[in-house]
Amino acid sequence: MEQWFNAEQVGENLFKTKEEQTITAPKQTCDLTNLCQFTEGKKMKQKYFYRTAVLSLAVLVSAIFGTSSYNANAAPINHSIHVNGTSLLKVNDYDVLYCTPIGPYVNEEKRLMVPLRSVAELLGAKVDYNGKLQEANIRWRSSEIVFQKGAKTYKLNGTPAQMDTQPEVIQDAFVIPLGVLLRSMNLPFEYMNNKVILKDPAFDQSKIFQRVIELDRGRSIVDNPSALNIQNFKLVEEKNSASETRGSITVSGLNRIGSTIREGKEDLHIIGFFNQTVEMDADFASVDIPDRKRPKVNKEGRVSQSLSYLKVNDPLQYILAAGRTLQTKNERK
Repeated sequence: MEQWFNAEQVGENLFKTKEEQTITAPKQTCDLTNLCQFTEGKKMKQKYFYRTAVLSLAVLVSAIFGTSSYNANAAPINHSIHVNGTSLLKVNDYDVLYCTPIGPYVNEEKRLMVPLRSVAELLGAKVDYNGKLQEANIRWRSSEIVFQKGAKTYKLNGTPAQMDTQPEVIQDAFVIPLGVLLRSMNLPFEYMNNKVILKDPAFDQSKIFQRVIELDRGRSIVDNPSALNIQNFKLVEEKNSASETRGSITVSGLNRIGSTIREGKEDLHIIGFFNQTVEMDADFASVDIPDRKRPKVNKEGRVSQSLSYLKVNDPLQYILAAGRTLQTKNERK
């Protein structure tokens, strides 16, 4: 049986010390096939999703799972990832659902854990890694933070400090408590809608967000940037021996404006940020790319959207999502 993680069980305890915690959360498995899913020992069932028109920097492709037939001579699948997760982190206008090699998750000690390098670079910090010393050096404004592989201590501007949970190493990536990084970088945060929310105009100047904002054409016609509360997501990826990766990302959101979202306005906007390319809905109809259907969303109703992709030697780095509404053509006149 599948269970979605409910961050409300943990709340602001994500950043408290062990002694302050009073809530017990279910055990979370964090292996490659169930990175963000609670399980009861049963294998996750694979689901397939339909085609979505997407805009790519280098290539426009659509992959249909389940409805399209595979070539009998196609290379065999030799690696797959299935992730069910809940949105736990939002940075400015975008929920951060995945950042290589693992999305934000809550460990057994109820700490919100994130990959150090991916999240630090997403926020705009400079990250250096010393392989000989196995140290990661983070520079943000006037702060310098040094983390060492496997160590529960770190240095903030040269002064030793202690983490209250054990950091992890996943696929050679340092995974640390987000609270430690935020306090070290002196970044304020909010806790709302069961997720940690970071707001700072400086984040939009990071290389990742600069590229996303440049390509996200829908930003210019947004009339409510927070109309939908991003909740759950699912990532399915299959990679074959020819280095082709077929993937599908599905995200769901909840209408939180207190009234019905009219047809044509919904924009649950999924962004797949890869090593070389970026995939997302076009948000504008054109000769080559028609605008997708935008259904009516009832008051407190849910909506989901999917994005499919086919990549060759272009690994997924981030999954971002925006839950917003757009001005219709008539409203833009």
